[in-house]
Amino acid sequence: MKTMIATAARPMLIGLGVILAIDLVILGMFLRWAYVEHANVTESMLYGQLLYSSVDGSLMEIWGYLKELTIIGLALYAFLHAKELFYAAYAFLFLVVLADDTLRLHEHIGAVLSQYAVIGPHGEILAQAILSGIPLALTLLGMVRLARDRIAPALMLLFGFCVTAFFAVVVDKLHEMMIGPGHFQTISTLVEDGGELISLTLILAIWGIFGRIIVPHVTGDMMPHDALEVA
Repeated sequence: MKTMIATAARPMLIGLGVILAIDLVILGMFLRWAYVEHANVTESMLYGQLLYSSVDGSLMEIWGYLKELTIIGLALYAFLHAKELFYAAYAFLFLVVLADDTLRLHEHIGAVLSQYAVIGPHGEILAQAILSGIPLALTLLGMVRLARDRIAPALMLLFGFCVTAFFAVVVDKLHEMMIGPGHFQTISTLVEDGGELISLTLILAIWGIFGRIIVPHVTGDMMPHDALEVA
């Protein structure tokens, strides 16, 4: 029985391992690119290649978008099967996150809000609160309406979002404060964007671990939650 459980869990663990490996490769390429740029190694194939940086259109950004799309798809899939508000709201929450990441909505809205004297330079923070406030409120409403035995995965998914938001918002603001000294740029970018990538992988791992609870009749044969029941 334990062998069967281990075999069932193996595809998920392999998948997560591959995702984490890609995270580390992309972050490693970023560090190498940053060294090449700072050391002015013009003969390197990475020199001047923004694809390996953290700007819009870079590998790091594209990989993050793909993860967010995957999370949206998983949440919609769960909603279609479970018919629970939490998963529809969670999909909406990450749809807003994806739209903000790709279109820089908080920057545009923040620029407009900052024109008002009462708001001043805090327009972007207010814009982020407005953009995420409605879907986050719906997500919390959906969570309190869940049955008691279905709250655990929702809490974990919400925790994963909070970790992502910490790196995307809090660390981002610290990054802006530290961007003056050049020697802080690489490490602060690594912590911010690397933290976002890893936290998105954490959310995917939560989907894998709690998949059987979320959609029991579809994912029950693949999820390692069986191991908890046997133990």
